[in-house]
Amino acid sequence: MTVTTKQPAAIIDTDVVTLIPWTDHRKDVFGHDLRSAYVEQFWLGTLGPSTTWFLRHCAAVLEGADDAAVNLRETACALGIGFEGGSRSAMVKTVARACRFRAARAVGSTTLAVRLRLPQLSHRQLQRLPESLQQRHEEYLAGGGPGGLRHQHRRARRLALSLVECGDGINETELQLSRLKFHPAIAADAVRWAWSLHHGRVPPEAA
Repeated sequence: MTVTTKQPAAIIDTDVVTLIPWTDHRKDVFGHDLRSAYVEQFWLGTLGPSTTWFLRHCAAVLEGADDAAVNLRETACALGIGFEGGSRSAMVKTVARACRFRAARAVGSTTLAVRLRLPQLSHRQLQRLPESLQQRHEEYLAGGGPGGLRHQHRRARRLALSLVECGDGINETELQLSRLKFHPAIAADAVRWAWSLHHGRVPPEAA
């Protein structure tokens, strides 16, 4: 099956495409739901309003589903986006922008895979935002928002506890957290906390 970041030909040639979730387990762990405050506040300036709203619409359509048929003409009308047909259509440009920023991708010629979670903005993307938004983003990460240190600690501890309760050992649990890209110090703290909570004592290595 051919995969590309360009829009499917069906978006230009027909009104209906099939949506499927674009799953990326490594990125999704730290990703932000398309309908989250993070996407609304910080991705909006990068994606633009029409693409942001289109992606949010896709997330709603795909919620709890493996795929869904979407009429782009009706969607464009609902979102207030032009759909005159052809490559210059505002709707086509909206989808193409989603593909450009790897929030969506074409699968074959009639299917569009859409990320349901977007990663944290890159440094380059942040630098293009107004200084006020850059400051707000820094405060967001420093606080308890997704991607912030407190949030990462809480998430790592929840995951570690789940793994320990399933019978994973200390090394296996720490390795799993490492594979999920948690900082080694956060992973070690989470494993120690989970082990202590589950077994009522500190891990043998830390005793």
